Amino acid sequence: MFVSKNGRVQVLAEAQIPGSLVKLLLGEGGGDQLGKTICATSISGRYTALAHAARFMLLEIPRDGKSEYRLVSVGSDAATDGEAITALYCMDIYTPAHKSSPAVCVIAGYSSGYMRVFSAHGHLLTAHQFHPQRLQCIRLRTPAQANSEQSAHKLQYSSCADPRAASDDSEEVNLTYRDGTLVSIDGRSLYLALRLCLEEAAIDEGPTFQYKKWAFDLGTPRVSDAAACGPPLWRDPLAQLVRGAHASSAQLADATARFLVAPQNGDAAFGVFTTSEDAAATFSAVDIAGKMAARVTGAVLSMARSYLWRGGSGELSGQASPGRTEPSTMVSCALAVRDSPRKVLHIALAPAQYALAALTDSLGRVLLLDLDSCEVVHMLKGVRGCQCAWLESTCDGRRCLLVAVYTARRGVLEIYEPGAMQPLDSVNVGAGWTLVQCPTQPLGGSLVVGPAGHERRAALPAPAACVLLGHDGRIALITVDER
Repeated sequence: MFVSKNGRVQVLAEAQIPGSLVKLLLGEGGGDQLGKTICATSISGRYTALAHAARFMLLEIPRDGKSEYRLVSVGSDAATDGEAITALYCMDIYTPAHKSSPAVCVIAGYSSGYMRVFSAHGHLLTAHQFHPQRLQCIRLRTPAQANSEQSAHKLQYSSCADPRAASDDSEEVNLTYRDGTLVSIDGRSLYLALRLCLEEAAIDEGPTFQYKKWAFDLGTPRVSDAAACGPPLWRDPLAQLVRGAHASSAQLADATARFLVAPQNGDAAFGVFTTSEDAAATFSAVDIAGKMAARVTGAVLSMARSYLWRGGSGELSGQASPGRTEPSTMVSCALAVRDSPRKVLHIALAPAQYALAALTDSLGRVLLLDLDSCEVVHMLKGVRGCQCAWLESTCDGRRCLLVAVYTARRGVLEIYEPGAMQPLDSVNVGAGWTLVQCPTQPLGGSLVVGPAGHERRAALPAPAACVLLGHDGRIALITVDER
């Protein structure tokens, strides 16, 4: 365990990945390459997924006091030789309280553009190629909502309103491709499709779900990162008055979808792309609506009719043919930050209710971006090659958002308060770690459940958390004590 000087920040190594599992994943002599694997965790870090080449494994933190992770499954389903896993997401699936254990799936993205979803036991649930480019990032975007203690408090400089008042209630699984194409899979239809698969409904073909495909007017063939931010949480009532003088401000205020894009080439460090029009929704793969209707009854069938059928006719529209990728909807740039030679390398989104993002760039800086105003509100210097993640701590009875910055060259983990971007504490953990963000909500967690008049969200967000994966197989949870 690593402890900071004032004892407030602790980095606790919860367990060790056994050497036999490291050898299974990396092969003989690959133990020192563990820090270069792709890593993803479930909510609160209970499950950890690791990927190398075309293979992944799912591990579970020991519950019986043992010091080593338990192997849950190993998966390898590359369609062609030379295909490799390039993105990974360990996704919790919302299950009702009476279920014995929560469901977990592993979403793997491949160099061919394929997305494959596996159950916790390693069984392939579905596979789709939405775009024939390298899939380099998978994110779950959930609506802003109150947490289990109270609604997330408004930062002193942020335009974020009470998350309970946010109009956006959608869930999306967003896939970012190397050329900047971004596919947004409708979370509700994907949730239903995966629940049907996990509950072993006898479906002969892959599940169907709704998605949208976006492209950006970049002028560059590749991006470092791209993320969907959803509509603004807060709309400026004066935006209409400045529509003529400041077109970009009005474009940002009226947006129904916003995207943060970091191109690899050109003179722009990053750009904000917005649209006020909805892209045409497409259904993936094949039509299985009739098969589901024959096997599912009650509430699940009602959900199927709501999310997998469009309109009241009970027929699917806008289907994509197997083996054919759909065209993208082009999105224009509303704002570009040009500061050559600065290039944003990675985008770390805070939980949705905060409307913040931490951007690491090529000049050794971290930019803190307010997503509603699109203003860089703080800049942290002297952290070249750093990694960023978000976590929450309890301060004076409420949740406080914090930024974790790990600089591998110095082997130092620093915790900052984003309100003033002042260092809260730091701890020397040494080199060779990878900082990994944990999800805060399960897929399906934003669904509304309960009787009329007592509706509620299916699942409340967990506190934001992050872990460190060491090159020696240790996985450590970062905690900040309440003060």
